[in-house]
Amino acid sequence: MTPSALVTEFAATLPPGRALDLACGAGRHTRWLAERGWEVVAIDRTPSPGVLVMDLESGDPLPFPGESFDLVLIIHFLHRPLFAEAKRVAKRGGHVIAAIHTEAKHRFLVAPGELRTFFGDWTIVLDREGGGVAEVIARNLYPGS
Repeated sequence: MTPSALVTEFAATLPPGRALDLACGAGRHTRWLAERGWEVVAIDRTPSPGVLVMDLESGDPLPFPGESFDLVLIIHFLHRPLFAEAKRVAKRGGHVIAAIHTEAKHRFLVAPGELRTFFGDWTIVLDREGGGVAEVIARNLYPGS
């Protein structure tokens, strides 16, 4: 599968660092980032080579100390408490890229305007909605966020 343009266009502007791909699925973003020099940790509930297996809906914290990653991805996976964990593991100056459906034939949807509310204490780099998807890129500029 082709990686999301949201990820490729923005991540291409960043120097490679350490990335976390939450609910990585088949690994389209993991592979794309790794091919560009990123050190990527991929997490999913389905076992596959190179993937840390974890139930992201369990309520357990992510197994990383705070400020461990330069980039965190949450692409088309919705478990609202995960946004706080993504923010916790993002380094100061790091980014979270999130894209969540607002319209689909399943129950994992954010309401219009909801996705940006998870990042109210961060700097919003991009905030757009359309085509049944909400997208946010947010940057951690605050200590202790």
